[in-house]
Amino acid sequence: MIIFFAEQPQEETAASQKEAKSRKKTYLWIAIFAVVITLIAIPYWYTSNPKSCVRCHEMEKYYNSWKKSSHAVAANNCFHCHVKPGAINLFIYRVSFYREIYASISGAKLKPIGASLPGVRSCQRKGCHSLNRISSTSGDIKINHRSHVTKADIPCIRCHPGAAHPNVGRIGDKTPPRKMCKKCHNARMNDCSYCHSKRKQGVGGYRH
Repeated sequence: MIIFFAEQPQEETAASQKEAKSRKKTYLWIAIFAVVITLIAIPYWYTSNPKSCVRCHEMEKYYNSWKKSSHAVAANNCFHCHVKPGAINLFIYRVSFYREIYASISGAKLKPIGASLPGVRSCQRKGCHSLNRISSTSGDIKINHRSHVTKADIPCIRCHPGAAHPNVGRIGDKTPPRKMCKKCHNARMNDCSYCHSKRKQGVGGYRH
């Protein structure tokens, strides 16, 4: 018995090879995409917990003081205050957190990329502080916050360095000391009514 095999057309073979190549290319792009998403997801997941700063840096005391403050509710993660507002700034900070993960493992001392001291914009985030305040919380001290920030160009943390971390390390208290006010208002320091709106029971009628 003689069996004849039909020769496969060259066009069909080329088409199959092209299809296989295209399939491999698609799989390769899917794999690359999956790797990129995973590499981005790891630092995003890691920084979702504010304790990540404690693990990467020796900042237990800062973390504990923040947990006791009202900022633990208002700003439930460190980057709300320590990363400049803006989606791009936050993305750079979170993705570059690989450096901090490396530092945590190797013991290397690296300054975080993108992290900064809280600025006026950070304090003015939606649901946070307003510049419309014209007196202290107690209502005693007359202080126009807007004019101090916009006209005198005084950042919030100069007067309130310890808002979230009072007296931790070299950080100061929540409220500014009298000597700080004296730097600008020395000529009016003896005029109690210039600063105070109501009398306090203390030496000389006003407590300083």
